[in-house]
Amino acid sequence: MTSYENLPLYLMNVKVFVKMGLIDSSGWIKRFLYGLILIISFVGQMINFCKTWSEDIGDTSMNFYCLLLVTHCLIRFFIVVKKAHKFEWFFLCIKQWYTNIELKGDPQMVGTLQEITIKTQKLSKITIYVAALATISAFLYPVSFDECKHMIEVQYLFFDTLQTPFYELFYLMQVVLVTPTILVLYLPFTNILLISLMFGELVLKDLCVKLRNIGSENEETMLQDFKECLGYHGKVVDLCDDLEDLISVDGFFHVALFGMILCMLLFVLSVVHNLRLILMVFVFVSFNIYMIGITYYYANNLATESLEVANAIYNTPWYRGNLEMRKCVITMIAKCQKPLQMKAGGLYPMNMETFQAILRVSYSYFSLLQGLNQ
Repeated sequence: MTSYENLPLYLMNVKVFVKMGLIDSSGWIKRFLYGLILIISFVGQMINFCKTWSEDIGDTSMNFYCLLLVTHCLIRFFIVVKKAHKFEWFFLCIKQWYTNIELKGDPQMVGTLQEITIKTQKLSKITIYVAALATISAFLYPVSFDECKHMIEVQYLFFDTLQTPFYELFYLMQVVLVTPTILVLYLPFTNILLISLMFGELVLKDLCVKLRNIGSENEETMLQDFKECLGYHGKVVDLCDDLEDLISVDGFFHVALFGMILCMLLFVLSVVHNLRLILMVFVFVSFNIYMIGITYYYANNLATESLEVANAIYNTPWYRGNLEMRKCVITMIAKCQKPLQMKAGGLYPMNMETFQAILRVSYSYFSLLQGLNQ
């Protein structure tokens, strides 16, 4: 068992990745099977979308939403597999940092760490509940029609998936294999990202506490303590850089795909008249807004907290230190003027302003589609 697998901060999220073999070098068979399931579903969706795109526009929009969802899962799958060692190293660093604060940290920060741990565990459970509601809606989706339908519409070249026994076989496969695969890829990745952002905010608060605890009794002691804080800040910056390296590509596709996903779901709401379908699509809309909204909320909190470090530096008794101490203060304040922002694809800052812009763009695309449909 890896040392970080049972870290309370991540609850069962990291353990899921380990059990799936995504970040375990010995689990290549599991990785191959999970990847194969997603690729087969993706190919079937692409064939179905190409064959049915000119038919009922509501069904086409719903199929496009499912295609984007599986595409996003595929992207996350390849990111985790390609950067498995980086994920392992990142979790190991978090484990060591967590243990260090727990054993040697300021009593105030130890209490905050425990609060954050409880909060992250509740967050993981809430995300699971929200996803469970969306999954139940997906199970009920094909049942709401009189004709045969799948949760994820697929077609293949050599047989008809809507004819017995292929219909029953593929429906069972989607319930037993495809849906669990999507969930165990999508949810842990999201939870790990959110929890890592919250931990980044925590260590920034820990840095502020260390800066406020710097005394003014001895110049050499002040300088030594401040240099330790300067090195601590460098570790926080490295942590944020490592996290951005892991989630940057996913963040870019999340921005691009989320706009289209939300646009498609809103369009489906505007063209369908079946109450059951309207309720189901409303659940999907809520799920997607919640997922990206809470991600950008915690990324925004991280950037805001990073700016508080400069205030904590200025409030230290630096004016009683020597010349070297004052130079270090100026250097560190200059470094802290730029917030520690996560960037999607290295381009778009993950903050609430970007989230609002995505919602506006999605609504603009929805208005355009609605006008074309009319």
